[in-house]
Amino acid sequence: MPAVPDTRLYLFAMLPDDVGGHLAVSNDIEPALPGLRLVSAARRHITLANLSMSDAPEDYCIQLAHWVMATVPPFAFRVVFDQCVASARSTLLKASRPLVGALEAQAHMLGMLRHYGLDLPGKAAPVPHVTLGYGHRDTGRVQPIDGISWLVDELVLVRSWHGRTWHEELGRWRLPVRRREAA
Repeated sequence: MPAVPDTRLYLFAMLPDDVGGHLAVSNDIEPALPGLRLVSAARRHITLANLSMSDAPEDYCIQLAHWVMATVPPFAFRVVFDQCVASARSTLLKASRPLVGALEAQAHMLGMLRHYGLDLPGKAAPVPHVTLGYGHRDTGRVQPIDGISWLVDELVLVRSWHGRTWHEELGRWRLPVRRREAA
């Protein structure tokens, strides 16, 4: 009998093409990358939620995510990553300060999914970061970098086929921009 594929559902914020281009030429980041197994530019993302941490059937999780995004999506938000963190397992882009907008979007999505019946633990919401690559590096090295920033105005639901480095897109949504009141 063939093995059952290992798949997981994630809600991602993908990096815009211009950010990927900036990372490719950044003098701050390039020294941290030699020797790493790099994540392809097309697969770099911020994971906002791991929907597979629920015991609910995958089809239900997918349908519920579609419904929430179609009816009460989170607002677009800005991210600023200003640290390159190398560890024994990976090299990440991280923020020195909490990414308030990303955390609000994450809390909104998980709150709505929980409200409508998805039992998701707190660890279904990882600390927002971008994985640049995997492999052995000096542990615990945090290097400040010039801030890499963009407006996250789109979320993507993917089925990740672990071990196959493949993300199957299941939904893509534009996020509304929060209107600011004039003073």
